[in-house]
Amino acid sequence: MAREPAPVSPQWREWDGGPELSRSWPSPHADIDVNTAGLRKVGDAIMLEADTAYGYNRDDNKSSALGSYQDMTDSDHAGLLGRIGKFDPPRWDALTALRKTLTGISGFVVGGTHCALEIYNNFGNMIFATSANYAMADSVFDKNISVLRYTVNGAGVRHETWKKKSYVWQEDNISDYDAPTIKAMLNSVEVETMLRKGCACADLATWLTSLQSLVEEHARQLAGAWQGEPAELALDAFRKVHATVRALAYAIGTTGDTIIWLANVIHQRQVDFESVVKLGNWEFDDDLPDWLLPWGGGAHDRARDYLRELNQQLKIAYDMLPAEIEVLLPTTRSDNPKYTDEKDGLKDGSDYWDFMILYTPPFPLLDRDEPAS
Repeated sequence: MAREPAPVSPQWREWDGGPELSRSWPSPHADIDVNTAGLRKVGDAIMLEADTAYGYNRDDNKSSALGSYQDMTDSDHAGLLGRIGKFDPPRWDALTALRKTLTGISGFVVGGTHCALEIYNNFGNMIFATSANYAMADSVFDKNISVLRYTVNGAGVRHETWKKKSYVWQEDNISDYDAPTIKAMLNSVEVETMLRKGCACADLATWLTSLQSLVEEHARQLAGAWQGEPAELALDAFRKVHATVRALAYAIGTTGDTIIWLANVIHQRQVDFESVVKLGNWEFDDDLPDWLLPWGGGAHDRARDYLRELNQQLKIAYDMLPAEIEVLLPTTRSDNPKYTDEKDGLKDGSDYWDFMILYTPPFPLLDRDEPAS
């Protein structure tokens, strides 16, 4: 069997209840002089962390405090448990309902993670540009402060909630299923795949916990280096990212725990099937009545009862999953100042300043009218 996750810090387990905005969030220090070196340090660190998270680091001489999350999301979360077996007929409604729910959680958490990282990176870009040419940045803030307000604290904020109740639990009618069919259904579930995906969920929860800590650390640094309304709005943006990342970490961590628990349950059911149902090497005939089965008959009935018991454990797993997942994120866009025209750089006349504060309308993280299959 695949590895189970190494012991994970229980910190994310305390974060149930959605994106709760921190009540002790840093605010700009009163009567401070703007520290452009401090701003540059914060902006540069955030951009490096985002580059590494996306899977590339353009500055090989610098190390990031945040690792890549691409392996966790691309190979193990895309369509989480969309296929955990190769057996198609007959219908297994309980497993299908659980699979659809897990796929919905996966899509929402991965999409929310990407959006949170993108906003975090955008404000890193803005902070870095401000440090490079503070006077020009200040004039851009004066001109576009309404956009910044709208995207950080106004109607432009992305506020979405995924709800488990959109994925209705279904009970199976298995009265016509025979023992060989049920055995094939059980054996179609790939426990190794489930454990691998459960571990990937745990890894992503740990990664999000690290991101949450970095957002909090950079907020404290920013509060000591910048003042005024733009600084307040940047800190408000970090506060929303911080709260959303906490909620996502709890959701995907709980999901990972559930998958690993269920994988072990199903594995034990696979191992015990023969001894409980007493199939032996008997070759079943669809027309053979139960009373002619070996060992006094009843293998079909025992197999159906066995599957019903497993379906109740699938329902327990379904109930263990998060009831809802909420994201609350700014929609501010700020282009990367390090890749502007080399001739202009970040001088007063650079085209970059037209792209330092923009609004990007958010696309829905999931089409909740039709749950993912």
